[in-house]
Order: sequence, then structure tokens, then C-alpha cells
Amino acid sequence: MLYSIIVSAGLENIAREELSERFGNTGDLKILERKPQRLIFQYTGNPRELLSLRTAEHLFLILKRIPNMTRSRSSLAALSGSLTRFNFKETYECCRQVGINIRKRMPFRVTSRLSGKRNFRRVDLQRVIERALIARGWHLTSGRSVLDVWAEVHGDDGYISIKLSGNDMAQRPYKQAHILASLKPTVAYSMVRLSRPHPTDVFLDAMCGAGTILLERALMGRYGYLIGGDVSSEALDATVANFGRKHRPRQFFQWDARKLPLQRRTVDKVVCNLPFGEAIGNLPQLTNLYRQTLKEYARVLKPRGRMVLLTSQRRTLDDELERLHFLDARQRLTVDVRGKRAWIYVIRFA
Repeated sequence: MLYSIIVSAGLENIAREELSERFGNTGDLKILERKPQRLIFQYTGNPRELLSLRTAEHLFLILKRIPNMTRSRSSLAALSGSLTRFNFKETYECCRQVGINIRKRMPFRVTSRLSGKRNFRRVDLQRVIERALIARGWHLTSGRSVLDVWAEVHGDDGYISIKLSGNDMAQRPYKQAHILASLKPTVAYSMVRLSRPHPTDVFLDAMCGAGTILLERALMGRYGYLIGGDVSSEALDATVANFGRKHRPRQFFQWDARKLPLQRRTVDKVVCNLPFGEAIGNLPQLTNLYRQTLKEYARVLKPRGRMVLLTSQRRTLDDELERLHFLDARQRLTVDVRGKRAWIYVIRFA
């Protein structure tokens, strides 16, 4: 079967690594293409297993992929015609395996996406797919649907897919408490992955917000100790609520990250979402925060430790790293965070 996953912009390579690591040794996986925010692959195992991917925001079963789509309205006929002749037997079985309740008169809805210049509109694409499925005996609904069908045309390729994942794939069921501008779990997971987790890690997020980074580390596997802190009592309350009674040993503090009450060289990994410019609003103040925080992180980090930091203030962080010549940015990834350009830095001692 042919599948695709949607990921945040910039995380495509990390998603590819996760796919290969999780399923590459079984012989069930063949990655076909890496596109912006999308990976397309063949998988012969149980599709329910793919729902556990932590970089993916959505999982799709691709029913039809039509190459060489033209700008003409006549190209819509290729999409419509492919559904008229399509055998849904394997599709239904795949849906059952992920827990979708298949019915005789299938309630469905269509989401359409269109990029590039075309001689037809997004709504035209949607209507063509709707009519083709209604002709198959499916029931178009404006309410709750059983199947979410996605019709997309990007570049020269057209796709008709069924969304297999629910909201939990991207949002995570542990996120019961939220705070403003909370980090996406998929981005948090990717940052934790870049820290190269080890079972004995003492792991620190000194600006933990709602605890997303800490929880993604806890869910990744064994660790030595989790330490989280934030200047905001509201954020710490959210962290405690999201953790509940799970994932020990751990400890949370209300503190100023510029003055950590931790001993020198006691932390293996520091992973942190640094404040973005809009959170501080004053460049000198932001620069001072970055400078003092980086010094503290370097003080508590072990010699072979690793920092993974997210920021939208690339110039500010680069300037401070240049000042602290004993720190070396080994890797920089450009990512999309809430529609804004940001960077993930992987930093070690020079």
C-alpha cells in the first residue's frame, strides 16, 4: 500500500530517519520520495503501527497518484475517472486496521488543496471528487464523516488520499493543559531526537513551558533524570498537569534560567525552546537573556554533553555563540514554527 505523512517544514529528514529506524529493518518499508513537508512510501505491514510515528502530523493512505497533471480543466477528468474504476476492497481493509468503521453507504467529506497556476479552482477539484464518490454510492455529509478524503494537486502530481490519523497524532493525548505559544509535540520530539538520547541522561529543559519537550524525552525511552523549570508558575502548573503521576524520576522548579540552582557539569542534555522576539519585545533585553542563559547552560553541561536550542532570533544566538568561543554549533536546521521561520541549533563544546 502507498502512504504519505505530513510533517512540519524542515523536519523531513528527521522524519525519514524515524521511518527508516522504526520500520526499515523489517523489509516492509520502501521510501519513495521526500517532498517539502511530505514523505511518500510503500509499507506492507499493519498501518496501525504507522500511527505511532512521532514526527508525523498526519498519515494518509494514497488511493491514486496521477502524474503529469496539466493546468487544463480537462485534467480533472483523470482524477475523477480513476475513482470511477477504483477497487476499494484493500482500502476498506486498511481503514478497518486503524479502527475506522466501514459502512455500506459511506459518509464522507472532501478536503481539496491546490498549488500552482491552474485553469480550475480548488472548489472545482473538490466537487469533481465528491460527484465521483457519490456515484459509487457514498454519502456526502457536512457533519461527522467516516472517511476524510483529500484531493490535492501539487506541481505535476495529483493525489487522492484518505486520512487515517486523528488529531492525537499531532497533538498528543498528554497535552491536557496548554499555555500560549506552546511548542508543537512533533517539533519537540525532533529536538529531543537531535540530542541523541541515552538511557542514563540527566535531561534539562530550563524554560519548559507546558512540559512538551520533557514529555517527549520521557516517552522516547529510558533516562536517568528529568529536570524542568520555568519562571512562570502557570507554565509549571501546566507541566505538572500534563505529566500527572507518570515518568519518574523527575523534578520541576520555578526559577530564572539565568541563575540555575544546579551544580557545575551535572547535565548530559539541554533541550530548550528559547523565547522568540515577540515574547520579550526588547532586543537588548533579549540579547542579555540569551547571553546569560547560554553561560548557565554551558556551566551545567557535562564536557561531552549536547545542547539543542530552538530560536527565531538567529542573529542574536549566532552573536552570542561567537562570544562564547568554547561553544560550537554543529548543526542548524531551518524549521517552521507557528508559521514563522525558526532554527534548531545542535551545540557542543568546541
